[in-house]
Amino acid sequence: MTIVFGSSTRSVSSYGSSRQDHNEAVTQDINHLVLWFVYLFVARFVCGYVGTLCICTAAVRTTKALRKRFLERLLRQEITHFDVEGGGSVASQVTTNGNRIHLGISEKLYTCAIGISMFFSAFVVALVVQWKLALITMSIVPGIILACGACVGAIIPIEAKLGQLYSQAGIIAQDALGSMKTILAFGAQGKIVSMYDEYLRAAHRVGKKKAIIFGVLFASQTFFTLAGTALAFWEGARLYQSGEIADVGKVITIILSVTLGATSVLFFLPQLEAIANASSAAAELFFIIDKPSTLDPLSSTGNRPETCTGDIEINDLSFSYPTRPGVPVLHNLNLKMPAGKTTALVGPSGCGKSTIVGLLEQWYQPTSGQIFIDGQDIADLNINWLRSQVRLVQQEPTLFQGSIADNVAKGFVGMQKTLPDDSQRQLIQKACKDAGAHGFIQQLPHGYDTQLGEGARMLSGGQRQRIAIARTIVSDPRILLFDEATSALDSRAEKTVQAALDQVSIGKTTLIIAHKLATVMAADNIAVMVNGSVIEQGNHRELIHRDGLYAAMVRAQKLGAEGTEDAAQVNVEPHIHENLKTTKEKDINVPSATERLNLLNANDKKLAVQPSTVETIHASMLKCAFIILAENSNVYLWYFLLGLSYVCVGGTYAIQAVLLSRLIGAFNERNATARHDANFYSLMLFVLALANLLGYFCIGMTCNALGNTFTYRYRKEMLQRILDMDQDFFDSPENASGSLTAKLSSVPDAIEEIMSQNLGLLMNIVINIISSSVLGIAYGWKLGLTLVATGLPLVVGSGYIRVRLDQRLETTTERQYSKSASLATEAIMSIRTVSLLTLESAVLDEYSKCLDSISRDIVRSLVVTLFPYSFSQSAEFLVMGLGFWYGSRLVASGEYTSQQFFTIFIAIIFGGQAAAQFFTWTTSITKATGAANYMLWLRTIRNTVRDIPENGGKAPQDSTFHVALDDVQFSYRQRKASHVIQGISLDIEPGKFAAFVGSSGCGKSTIISLIQRFYDPISGRIVVDDYDIRQFSPSLYRRSMSLVQQEPPLYLGSVRQNVALGLDYEPSADEIHEACRQANILDFVSSLPEGLNTPCGPHGTHFSGGQRQRIAVARAVIRRPRLLLLDEATSALDTQSERAVQAALDGAVLTRTTIAVAHRLSTIKNADVIFVIEDGRIVEQGTHGELLTLKGRYYAMCLAQSFGEG
Repeated sequence: MTIVFGSSTRSVSSYGSSRQDHNEAVTQDINHLVLWFVYLFVARFVCGYVGTLCICTAAVRTTKALRKRFLERLLRQEITHFDVEGGGSVASQVTTNGNRIHLGISEKLYTCAIGISMFFSAFVVALVVQWKLALITMSIVPGIILACGACVGAIIPIEAKLGQLYSQAGIIAQDALGSMKTILAFGAQGKIVSMYDEYLRAAHRVGKKKAIIFGVLFASQTFFTLAGTALAFWEGARLYQSGEIADVGKVITIILSVTLGATSVLFFLPQLEAIANASSAAAELFFIIDKPSTLDPLSSTGNRPETCTGDIEINDLSFSYPTRPGVPVLHNLNLKMPAGKTTALVGPSGCGKSTIVGLLEQWYQPTSGQIFIDGQDIADLNINWLRSQVRLVQQEPTLFQGSIADNVAKGFVGMQKTLPDDSQRQLIQKACKDAGAHGFIQQLPHGYDTQLGEGARMLSGGQRQRIAIARTIVSDPRILLFDEATSALDSRAEKTVQAALDQVSIGKTTLIIAHKLATVMAADNIAVMVNGSVIEQGNHRELIHRDGLYAAMVRAQKLGAEGTEDAAQVNVEPHIHENLKTTKEKDINVPSATERLNLLNANDKKLAVQPSTVETIHASMLKCAFIILAENSNVYLWYFLLGLSYVCVGGTYAIQAVLLSRLIGAFNERNATARHDANFYSLMLFVLALANLLGYFCIGMTCNALGNTFTYRYRKEMLQRILDMDQDFFDSPENASGSLTAKLSSVPDAIEEIMSQNLGLLMNIVINIISSSVLGIAYGWKLGLTLVATGLPLVVGSGYIRVRLDQRLETTTERQYSKSASLATEAIMSIRTVSLLTLESAVLDEYSKCLDSISRDIVRSLVVTLFPYSFSQSAEFLVMGLGFWYGSRLVASGEYTSQQFFTIFIAIIFGGQAAAQFFTWTTSITKATGAANYMLWLRTIRNTVRDIPENGGKAPQDSTFHVALDDVQFSYRQRKASHVIQGISLDIEPGKFAAFVGSSGCGKSTIISLIQRFYDPISGRIVVDDYDIRQFSPSLYRRSMSLVQQEPPLYLGSVRQNVALGLDYEPSADEIHEACRQANILDFVSSLPEGLNTPCGPHGTHFSGGQRQRIAVARAVIRRPRLLLLDEATSALDTQSERAVQAALDGAVLTRTTIAVAHRLSTIKNADVIFVIEDGRIVEQGTHGELLTLKGRYYAMCLAQSFGEG
């Protein structure tokens, strides 16, 4: 282009020297050169389209491959990695880092490559035309390289540190979003945001270090390039005057090449931050990708025996968790589990029972000792083969998004996966029948095809457990491990499932871990563990006869040698069969599960979605920008400095046009005046470079400071707003925790990008266009107006079309990327379930299909959207051709001087290039607009349960709660026609202990949720102290109560932080100690090296289930609640701990109203009133003794648990 431009300049300049003799020949020459501009347009259009399509396609595929590889390597890691690092940040890592890499290696890299190629090609042309001048001008290159290298080298470690901090923040957010009922119950939104804020503040401090670096980066490059242009003109004039350069066209070609080389830096200068970000993001991903794993579940190494009989022997086994190497868990353990026999492990919480399961599953490697299966050390076995032979049902079952059939099918191994669909369905149904799940599944809206949603939250704990059991036994494994497998079941369901487990265990090696000793009485061998060692073992009769620890535990649970009541033998045998006959399958599997799952079915597109879950904000980019600016008055000074800098810098383009036209004019003569003019205007160009040095330093520093501020503010605000949503919001499938965690990273990042560097760049472009257009029209309105009126509409129109197409693509891909992020997060958050089911390959396949679909959609869209984009980037050559053609005629006719023509032409070309450059940022603009709209949409949501003027500041005042339900009916907002609670009325007097019992899924936990006002009933009312609870402030109302759940979540932080989670003040050490003492956890915590400051680990993985439960009890009692809600509060505790905690809770009951949900009836036999729930209705109520006298439903449950009047 510079050669054509130089030749055209020579031709236009020749009008002034020989107008009469050469006008016709010059005009023909210009016409010929104008055609070259058309050829250049075609070449750039084609090459730009093909090049952009290729690099964007390559970027999509590269990013896709990186995402897949990252998840694959993550799934290959040993469990220790997740104990230390956690998995909650996977959404942030995959989404945010993936997006940054894609941005850095697609259009940003392509634009940077164009700028760099322009830079070097310009100097190549200059070297060919006049090597001496080119070499002198190239002296600026080392300065640019040194500046760029030093700055980028300083930025990369800062970005890496930022990535680590945001990853830790992501774990906190993921944990909270995955357990919102706990967060709402304890009013812990502020605590979670505060913990999140600690990492954000740290990141904010680290991010500030980049401001000066980017200021230096921006300033140095623009200074060197513009100073190089001044040097080129100064030296070029000297060489021209001395005759070393004879042709003015060649001089202009060289000068223009240098000018283009200088201005080309503006193409790749703004891209360097995106490329640096991509580099640091890639480093974070490659840290995992390159991390070796000693227990790789996808490795093909290791022995794969043809058969497995299941004989297990543990020799001198010792173990300490890598997170607490100084705390031994197992001590020289020796244990034999003969093939085909059932072995049970019992003992207090934390004694090492579940640790043995982890070692059998090869989640960990023992510190010393060995485990043998069929005489082979499991360390020598292939991990995938081992886990396919050893199947585990955990205490806290994890189900995945998808249908019930899909979840059960995840238990298939080997050839089962290749069976026809009908055969697979038969196996699934058989497993569900054996697990006692078939009945309630049949009553669901779509049976086995019913969609469960994230975490299957719409199912009760018992229903989830039965599906998990079916998933375990569907493959008919040789070794079965049951870690509290029936702890979540009601008595009747437990009896059914236990019978099924006894049946499927026949002929298999079975290991049972249990606190409820009734479930292990039939075991062939029972090993009693204390402090990591087996202290006694034998069958039930033998251990009872020895009268040791096991016998004491049995007495504590009031079970005799035959499993009947010791204290007061009740003659219940004649009634057993009669009552159990009336307990049909429908009594266990009630329609409430059907009602819960109406929303999540295979035809969810047809479902009505509540208005608050539909994104309805579609504000334009400018409106979003104005809203964001209006609410950030603290950055107005930064924006003033940025605007002032860009006004100054943007105005220099017009000044450059004037100076360059003057310099071109200085080459028309060889005399002292021309030499003086060249020296003066070169000096002015150097002064302009100094001005740009200051301006771009302010721009680089200010843009980074603004970006850092916006990232901090909107990450924090977004988490605050999401945590403040009511439970309805989180019940919607599109608001899965993985998707929301991904948005916590991507939305603020997109807003930051457009509101900092990109907004400043757009300001620069607008100022450039305006100043250049005004200058061109002012110097000569005919040519100026012609170029502006024809060139800008072409560029802007084609660019606008691309923006609209990009917005459509962004909307589609955002949904799909959210889905893939949710899938990856779900797998990593449930990594133990994934590993024990050997689902790593299945997860990768599903993730790959999702990414492949996204990739195809993006590439198909690029084929269309790049047409207008390429046109907008090429149209400047058409404008150039038009300018030379029309301008040469104006010069030929004498209307314009050549200097006037060049001033107008250069000014308009600068403006055209700026307009074209604007549309290289359309992808960022589209993403930022969508992100801002999402943030604005979150602000528009009005929760049903919220503080309003009518209830603001109101809370229950009495010291105890009087709770009453008056004809309450309830259905979930998304399916109002299906009632989960059907006309319940009850009265719980102040200070009384009330209990809800019933089969799994009958609505017990729903009542607890209604009392906590997670939802409002559709009719009837809930009254506390004679006030409808809707008259209370929800947050103040919940401060009066505490919840202990069946599966208590713990959060990233110390034991102290978790116990104090529900307090709005910092408790003293004595308060925490007392709460821990009441929960029977104080001695254990005190024995840890760091005491109360011991980290709980991601999701509380540093502690056993029982230990987590006791920390949750401490968290509840420290609030001194007036209403205590216990949802299977002691289900995970061993007998000794249960009695201690139950005694503490019994003491707490005396001073407050207590409502308990329980399957283990021994825990609620002292309740003042027991409500038996069925089908969302109360069918019986009374005290324990009264209900036994009725010999109805409650009586049948007692029989099932061998529990009588005592």
